This record gives sequence, C-alpha cells and structure tokens, in this order.
Amino acid sequence: MKKLFFAVVSALMLEVIPRTASAQLVPCGGKDNPCQLCHIFVLLDKILDFVFLQFVPPIAVLAVVIGGVYFFMAGGDPAKLGKAKAVLTTVVIGLVIVYGSWLLINSFFMAIGVSEWTGLDNWFEYPCN
Repeated sequence: MKKLFFAVVSALMLEVIPRTASAQLVPCGGKDNPCQLCHIFVLLDKILDFVFLQFVPPIAVLAVVIGGVYFFMAGGDPAKLGKAKAVLTTVVIGLVIVYGSWLLINSFFMAIGVSEWTGLDNWFEYPCN
C-alpha cells in the first residue's frame, strides 16, 4: 500500500510541478527591474499559494481515496475499520487546521481593521512597485 501511495504522489507531482515551475516566482531581476526587499514577500506568497492551492488538495483527495479503499478492504474487521476511520479523520482535521487557520487570521485582521490603518485592501497582498 505504501508503494502505491508513493507512486500516486509521484504521478501527481509530475503533473503539478511542471505547471507551476514554468511560472516566474519573483517578478524581478535584470537591469530593468532590480529586486527589492518586497520581492521576498512576493516569493513567499507564491510558494504558499502553491502549497495551499495546488499541493494540499490532491494529497487530501489521495488520502480520502486511501481511506475509502481501507473501508472496502476491511470486510467487517473492527481493527481495519478503525484504521480507515483514523485516516479519514486525520485528513479532515488536517484540512481544518490548514484552511481554518487562514480563515481565523483573516477574520481577526478584518475585525481589527487592518485595511484602514495600513492602507492595504487585503492584509495578505503585499504591493511591490
């Protein structure tokens, strides 16, 4: 089962990484557009966008499929059913932590009014001129 998991993850990575690797991570460099400190934040934003929007969802789907396969293969064995439930519970808890943390931080910053005293429309976007 571990070999199957790594084979599917490898196939997903071969599909996802080339689409993202072709995108320019930092829009600076060269004589015309020298890099500034703000470009570090642009780089971090693009890396986090890749992880949260392109890497986590396929891995979560894969883990749910693996949990479903465990349910089908359990055959009424309580130990195997417990393992399947543990896999699915872990996926749900992980997704709640990953996406719920952003939602919590965003709600907090909107409640204290970060956009008014920073002049930014969104706290998670860093303008880089």
